[in-house]
Amino acid sequence: MKISREDLNESIDKYLKNGGSITKLPDGPNFRFQTYSVRVPSSMSVDTTASEKPFTKKQITHFKKSEV
Repeated sequence: MKISREDLNESIDKYLKNGGSITKLPDGPNFRFQTYSVRVPSSMSVDTTASEKPFTKKQITHFKKSEV
């Protein structure tokens, strides 16, 4: 359903003249505010595969060297 701005304004004026009221809805949650999120500086490198088994030859040799 398409309605022009003029029709919308006329409908709102008619609604308000008949005793209608417009109330502002409360603000929703602020998804940008993250107090309990983990922030890792970009300079720190985090190995997300630390708990996985090595699969490539390079990973296997590095894993064997670090076991000692």
